[in-house]
Amino acid sequence: MNDVIKLVKPKIRDDLKSYWAMHFCAVLEALHEHKQLQFNFQKSIPQPHPKTLANLNAHTEQMFLSKIRSNLYNWGLQYFLCHYLMSFEGKAVFDVLMDEISNNYDFDLKRNFYSYGVFVCGIDSYSGTHFLNTTTAAIFGYNEKTIANVYEDIKYVDLCFLITRYQGDTMNTAILGEVEGNNAIKLNRESFWNKKSSFCSFGIGVGKTLNNIELQNIRTDTGIKTILTLGANFDVVEDFKISIGILETFFSISPQHKLQFVDGQKDIVEIIRYHWDKPIVELIEILRNMLSRVDTASIGTNALCVSSVPTIVT
Repeated sequence: MNDVIKLVKPKIRDDLKSYWAMHFCAVLEALHEHKQLQFNFQKSIPQPHPKTLANLNAHTEQMFLSKIRSNLYNWGLQYFLCHYLMSFEGKAVFDVLMDEISNNYDFDLKRNFYSYGVFVCGIDSYSGTHFLNTTTAAIFGYNEKTIANVYEDIKYVDLCFLITRYQGDTMNTAILGEVEGNNAIKLNRESFWNKKSSFCSFGIGVGKTLNNIELQNIRTDTGIKTILTLGANFDVVEDFKISIGILETFFSISPQHKLQFVDGQKDIVEIIRYHWDKPIVELIEILRNMLSRVDTASIGTNALCVSSVPTIVT
């Protein structure tokens, strides 16, 4: 059974440099962090070569990014959502999700609320694996269940909203969900949820024929799932794909290839060009520092998984 579909209106963007930094940052994070990509910084560049954009291009097949484009659309959305849902543009979307999940289970997720973060969560990601191994939080709806003691049941979950509260609540709350970057219709099928962790409360995906953001609930054998669908024609999704396309051009032709840019985009591209031969973690951190994040998202997101032990970025 599906509930009535609701439209969600995000905030108008006002910092275009931060907006485009968010898109390019997410693409580069996916290329650095996601294990399942055929080509990525971690496994495509042999030691002792430094992990740079230039070396990724040198040690992969010609036109490699075009070969993984669809997977990058899909899995890359997880990394994008981590930043988008903590941004001024996406905070309204996050709030609607929280309110809907709260209503479904008659529990105010904003009660005694202090801060939140959004994390890639699962062993398909290097930093997602670290998150699972180091985070102590109660699974939403299951006070006796924590990330640690249900690890085997949630190790393939895609995304986690982590909430901390003011003194009085002893444990953080982990709200788990699935992401479908290419085909959101899967999220509306009970057969899909029967194959996923029963601890999931939401799903976020890209709908091929939509140009807005829609929210609805579906009832499954493992509980109510709140489904947020981003239209493929919604500008935030289109701009994520444009960012991938620009990098694809740089890899296949040259990072100096001349392109036409929209406001805010050129500044970020010039930073990427300048860092083409520099460590990718340095570039990603520069882009992360350009992101505008709401004050309540002070927990942050996954740190990059590098040779040293990563910690949560705040």
